[in-house]
Amino acid sequence: MGSVLLPTLRLKSEVDAAIRDTLDKVLVLRFGRATDATCLHLDDILDKSSWDISKFAMVALVDMDSEEIQVYIDYFDITLVPATIFFFNAHHMKMDSGTPDHTKWIGSFSSKQDFIDVVEFYGRSS
Repeated sequence: MGSVLLPTLRLKSEVDAAIRDTLDKVLVLRFGRATDATCLHLDDILDKSSWDISKFAMVALVDMDSEEIQVYIDYFDITLVPATIFFFNAHHMKMDSGTPDHTKWIGSFSSKQDFIDVVEFYGRSS
């Protein structure tokens, strides 16, 4: 999608495996579209941050336009993009981002450091 370095998941089985197999690290899944400007901005931030967080987190992009991914779109009620969802040891992590929706982060982060701060917080609280 928006990054050469970050894996892009297009199949339900790929998302299932990422959630199931990412152990002792925060898994960050960005649901979005390669044609969306906000997604591209977020992808740039995620890409630039991936090395800094690699010891305690893994980031993957999820292609919302893939037919197989729709089960996750429905389950997490993703209507706005990008939507970023966090997992730890196969468990969905709820978050308080100041909005009524505690299941995901909607939109981009302001900066690389803002994203790193959120992931570090979840890495410590896991």
